[in-house]
Amino acid sequence: MSTYETYLLTAMALLIVSLLSGFNAVTNRRSVAFALVLFVVGGFALYQATTLSNGGNLAEDIPVAIYKLYAKIVN
Repeated sequence: MSTYETYLLTAMALLIVSLLSGFNAVTNRRSVAFALVLFVVGGFALYQATTLSNGGNLAEDIPVAIYKLYAKIVN
């Protein structure tokens, strides 16, 4: 698994968690600061993945990276 795929998976996980945390904070009338921090860190990881990629980020790279991660965990 390449560094590009690692950054891409990290960015996707952080962005998903930040969205869920943000929705939870808004519905419970709490501060969204934690969600914003996660969103910024996820955005930075996505930026790093973009700089490491030769052809830019492609939507088809995400499932391939997930399959490689799954294969690495299973084996």
